Amino acid sequence: MKHYEIIRVREDGKVELPFEYAHELGLVKGAYFLVEIDTGSKEAHLERIALPGKRLLEVELVVEDRPGVLARVSGLFGRYGINILFSESEELKELDLAAIVAVLDVSNSRIPLEGLERELLKTDGVREVTLKNVE
Repeated sequence: MKHYEIIRVREDGKVELPFEYAHELGLVKGAYFLVEIDTGSKEAHLERIALPGKRLLEVELVVEDRPGVLARVSGLFGRYGINILFSESEELKELDLAAIVAVLDVSNSRIPLEGLERELLKTDGVREVTLKNVE
């Protein structure tokens, strides 16, 4: 259900939502949200991706744009107990490549980050890997 509220910015960049809506959205201390910002239209979209207590990792991949590559990458995450919370890909058509960004929950991962990076780079079709802890 959609609700509309007019709120006032308390301080540069800081807004406060009414408690009942914040609670329903899971806007609690330590929760993780993805904010999609469109400066052209002056709009922002907020989406909760994890409640407090998770260990998150942002992964950026450049992969060959062909069937099966994403399945191999997803399977690798599953084998090591890594949960995909969010992912988005973009075709780099002129290069026959694709860029993938994903946010992962590595709280129960059975592989260290260095090992994960090595395994991703060994995966058929993966060209580049960047891993970044989400604080």
